[in-house]
Amino acid sequence: MHLKELRRQLIHILYGPAIVLLFEFNLISLEILFGMIVGGSIMSLMVKRQRMNPVRWVLSHFERDHHMESFPGRGVLFYTIGAFLVLLLFPKEIAYAGILILSVGDAASNVVGKHFGKIKTKLNPDKYVEGTLVGVLISIPIAYYFVPNIWAAISASCLAMFLEMPNVKLFNFEIDDNLLIPLGASLALSIFV
Repeated sequence: MHLKELRRQLIHILYGPAIVLLFEFNLISLEILFGMIVGGSIMSLMVKRQRMNPVRWVLSHFERDHHMESFPGRGVLFYTIGAFLVLLLFPKEIAYAGILILSVGDAASNVVGKHFGKIKTKLNPDKYVEGTLVGVLISIPIAYYFVPNIWAAISASCLAMFLEMPNVKLFNFEIDDNLLIPLGASLALSIFV
């Protein structure tokens, strides 16, 4: 795996627990997360227009090359939007589960798929069945910890990793899975509560 992608996945794994812990201990709030989204959006636009070169340099060590040109900071921005929405819409435990499934399940799916994947999915030729299965298996105990119902945990994990596979577009704009995964997982969990 490329060093940049490894750094990217490490940030992906750490960002979710950081949000959950900071929110749980009242060190950040929905208002702060919303401010991060607005600030991140402005920063992305400025980086794209070459007006924030220090931020561009930092992002270039983590962001995928095609996103650096089209939408710098896309992953972390959609991650923050996903976390904000689930914390706004769902009970705290369900939101935490959705955020942590995104954090760990999505990262595991990508790493395992790229390193060990042999069977490509029908929904996306860049994704592998092996990665999806590992993502589901890792996500089940996370979901179960917050919502102790095995069927809820399995359903949420399966839906989250299903949403990780395809490139979903709305009006010709690709919706990032960092938004879809926590929303899907949290929605599935909420059905069982």
